[in-house]
Amino acid sequence: MRGNVLRAGLWLCLTVTGLAAAAFAASFSTEPASRALLIAGAGTAALALVLLALRQLVSGLGAAMAGHGAGLRSATDIAGLERREEELSDRIARLNAALDTLSLGFLLYDRDHRLLVINRRYHEIYRLPPGAVTPGMPAQEVLRRSVMAESRPERSEAEQLAEIGALMGADAVPTQIQHLADGRIVAIEIQPIDGGGFVAIFEEVTERWNAEARIAHMARHDAVTELPNRVLLRERIEGAIIQARRDTGFAVLCLDLDNFKQVNDTLGHAVGDELLRAVAHRLRACLREVDIVARLGGDEFAVIQAAVETPADAATLAKRILDVVSAPYALTHHSVTIGVSIGIALAPSDGLEPERLMQCADVALYRAKGDGRGVFRFFEAEMDARLQARRSLELDLRAAFEAEVFDLHYQPIYDLSQERICGFEALLRWTHPTRGRVSPAEFVPLAEEIGLIVPLGEWVLRRACREAARWPEGLKVAVNVSAAQFTSSALIGTVKEALAESKLPARRLELEITESVLLVNGSATVAILHGLRDLGVRIAMDDFGTGYSSLSYLRSFPFDKMKVDQSFTRDLTVEQGSGFIVRAVVSLASSLGMTTTAEGVETPEQLAWLREEGCDEVQGYLFSPPVPASALPALLETWNGPKRCAA
Repeated sequence: MRGNVLRAGLWLCLTVTGLAAAAFAASFSTEPASRALLIAGAGTAALALVLLALRQLVSGLGAAMAGHGAGLRSATDIAGLERREEELSDRIARLNAALDTLSLGFLLYDRDHRLLVINRRYHEIYRLPPGAVTPGMPAQEVLRRSVMAESRPERSEAEQLAEIGALMGADAVPTQIQHLADGRIVAIEIQPIDGGGFVAIFEEVTERWNAEARIAHMARHDAVTELPNRVLLRERIEGAIIQARRDTGFAVLCLDLDNFKQVNDTLGHAVGDELLRAVAHRLRACLREVDIVARLGGDEFAVIQAAVETPADAATLAKRILDVVSAPYALTHHSVTIGVSIGIALAPSDGLEPERLMQCADVALYRAKGDGRGVFRFFEAEMDARLQARRSLELDLRAAFEAEVFDLHYQPIYDLSQERICGFEALLRWTHPTRGRVSPAEFVPLAEEIGLIVPLGEWVLRRACREAARWPEGLKVAVNVSAAQFTSSALIGTVKEALAESKLPARRLELEITESVLLVNGSATVAILHGLRDLGVRIAMDDFGTGYSSLSYLRSFPFDKMKVDQSFTRDLTVEQGSGFIVRAVVSLASSLGMTTTAEGVETPEQLAWLREEGCDEVQGYLFSPPVPASALPALLETWNGPKRCAA
């Protein structure tokens, strides 16, 4: 009788051990994708070693049981039987020790959901005292004791039991996440085993869960303002579209801060970021909880206004945003004032696709900025036609660049002291096969917007140098350089290569920049200007007085020339005109050792006034409009030849 009982007990131990090993093997060989994301890398190598040890123990137990059975059949060696019992007990102890070394909590239940095996790590995860949960307990009692240890007074014991019990329900997914009262997070994986019962594996994944949550947050939020970014905004628009198909519509507002670039460039990016955070705070204050504000990048924001029944609802919000955002800001070390322009698209009337709505709002924003900024505009049908026309022009512009169908025209620069043409300004021209002549005022800003201005500017520079090299010695060529070309020191290399390829002496090349160039990373821009000066080229400030004029620019870099914008020349001789401005610019340039060139000279009266005030050079239709390179010899014969006309 004693032998039968002993044999049954030993086989029960072997069965439990085998189930444990099999459950562990299953948990590693059939992991779902969700568990791989949450639990991957958690001591896999160590667990593999433990699994190997478990299998060895099972093998050893099997061998011990075989020997034990042989001993019972012989019934002659009591000492051998006792030795095998001790060996079996030792292997079971080693099994328990192996389970206790796991970094995961481990529970094994039989088909009746009674606990068979538990390790120490389970007690540690749930902060249970040793022996609080023991084999033989039903699963419900194990859960109850774990819940009691949790101490969550805001929820009843029944609620917590129902929540945790659902983790082990028949329809539960294999891997679940449990949030403990103290903020820790536990991943629980339930795996059924053959013959009934199941294995429950518990791992504390707080750090990895929080890290993944931070990564997920960063992927959908702006780092500066913590507002949703484009990714999350699109998701919210898609959700609003679903709601709009069943219920009321909504509005998408695109916002662009006015004069933010000036603040960012003059006061620094740290101040710019502080201002963006302040704007984000004010925008949140303008919205309801159901509305959403996102930062799209730079100084661009977007708002989703929910439950919009009429355009007046969106107009009311837009007016509130204009008032609130435009109020002065008291930052840490500066007081600044900016404005905001707003474009509005309404769903479903303007569309029910995220791209369409954002596009419509963006087009309306362009109208708001074109109408003087600081206003809001709704998307209108004719705007869509302009949008399509702009797209068509963009495609044609790219195709024209690829085919190199642009051309350069040249306008003469007349030297008043020598009474002759001293050079030409290169001006880009584009003749479209069906549109005809496209104004530079139309396609140059578009080229800047789509990022084509840099390669296009390089083409102009190389072409102008190559053609100027064929002109008579002493004639210079002036080439306009955009602010975008100053974003890196590559401009210096481009100019150097253009001079080398064309063999044009550097002294005959004059680069014209506007004041806006100095607003883009000022110190780096000045360094590039000095690098260009070292090549031997001349640097002219174009359109002085029409932008963010500052004498500090003239102090930071000694320009060779200052050009008077044609808007000042046009009103030069009228009463209460701009004569005093031109006189001041000419005087300033003279005192700084700079040459002055007046643009837009069209009448003899303007020319006489400029000559009297000491202006050095002039250009305008009085001498010639921009003409192709083929017409330059005739111009030079007219103004520089022996029978030249007296101006």
